[in-house]
Amino acid sequence: MKNNLLSIDEYRNNPEFYFYKGLRCANKRNINEAYKHLIKAAELSPENMEYKFNIACFLSEMQRPKEANRIFMDILLHYNPTMYDCYFGMGCNSFELGDMKKSAEYFEKYIYFDSDGEFSEEVSEMIFYLKLYNNISVDNRFLKLSQTSLKNAKKSLLNNKTGEAVRELYKAIGFNPMNTDARNLLVLILIEQQNYKRASNFIATVTNIYSEDIWANSLKIYNLYGSRKYSRVEKLLKILPFRSIYNRKDLLCIATTLIIFNKIDELIQLLETYIVEYSDLFVCSLLLIGYIASKNYEKANPIINNLQTIKTLDTDFSDWIKRVSEILKEDTSEVSVLDEYKEIFRIIGEPEDYMYSPFRYLEIFENASKPRQRTIRKVPKKYNSVVECVVLHKEIMYVPEYEKEIIQILYNIIYHTGELLIESEKDIVGLSAVIEYIYCKENFIDLEKEELIQKYGISSIAFNKLLKKINY
Repeated sequence: MKNNLLSIDEYRNNPEFYFYKGLRCANKRNINEAYKHLIKAAELSPENMEYKFNIACFLSEMQRPKEANRIFMDILLHYNPTMYDCYFGMGCNSFELGDMKKSAEYFEKYIYFDSDGEFSEEVSEMIFYLKLYNNISVDNRFLKLSQTSLKNAKKSLLNNKTGEAVRELYKAIGFNPMNTDARNLLVLILIEQQNYKRASNFIATVTNIYSEDIWANSLKIYNLYGSRKYSRVEKLLKILPFRSIYNRKDLLCIATTLIIFNKIDELIQLLETYIVEYSDLFVCSLLLIGYIASKNYEKANPIINNLQTIKTLDTDFSDWIKRVSEILKEDTSEVSVLDEYKEIFRIIGEPEDYMYSPFRYLEIFENASKPRQRTIRKVPKKYNSVVECVVLHKEIMYVPEYEKEIIQILYNIIYHTGELLIESEKDIVGLSAVIEYIYCKENFIDLEKEELIQKYGISSIAFNKLLKKINY
């Protein structure tokens, strides 16, 4: 009997049990019950996008379009940009809300990305209607807007304005969730901030779009290294040189990663494979460094001889050639491929590129290699009720680590503002609403103040007063 009870308990903790139970309720048009069961399934398996998608669909049927659209957008932004049916759902919900411009934008994206999709005929008719009666143009402008935001993000990074860059990258991805360059650049920033969990999620979104994306697969190695998953790092480093390369940036991205992780034999094999196709001065010099470091002077000498015949060589580069020639003659010096790579990068004037800058990736590697002390953020016990209140109001699209992240937000508020009075239930609820608001702002979740005020049942005056008090 005990074993039977255990198996029943395990069965009821299986998210599939609640998912199919929810679908059965939906078939009987009991949408409210279906929604409750799907919520339970998503709580047990928060990374399952099929559950979240169906929750959003049920919310749409329950006349809660704003909540539904947040979940649809969360799926596209943070998990699976190829779930194009989310655009159809958001288009229908925006139409119900009377936002014809947004509706047209989402329908336009659906047709652009999935022209033969299940709802393509209905969407084409809706676009025709919107153009005819609402004077709305459909011109794929979102592609240009996405690229503009990406350019703005790069400008912000050059000016050391990381926060602005992240905002622009989220805008770029929001306009076009298939913009892999914007996603990869955001991953790079997250890795630099040692936010490995979120970086991992965004890497997965890129490989969902294109599994062989060179930049994403290289970033994945740095992210795993920072996460201390060294055996997986070694496995991926063995695979990396054999991935398909379509341009020079792909080649240098892989080459830089191999150099940072001191995989010189793999580097040589890679460059030998592509040297005919990409035989510029920089790539040839890089192969030369590899040969010298591995003491393969038989192959190094012809490259040196060829480089010395170039009459337009810069003085610094000529001096570098002379220096490495001496290394060959002496046959005693150990050569650091990384140091020589950085030197060649500087001498030739190779433009700094986010895909393969040795200086940037070396800093990531060195920071990830440092011993890390686990910092446990604790807040005074009197704030436990605030944390409980925020968690109780958790939305389905918030990350599994939500409680840890809101504790960090609360810790920062106390650290910068000082102790806050929480003498009554009203104080607890007000501070909880503010914490969730900050979480949404920091994670670019479109939850308006008015919705939070209504959700927590507080006044807008009290809410804004508390925001002002904590200088947010």
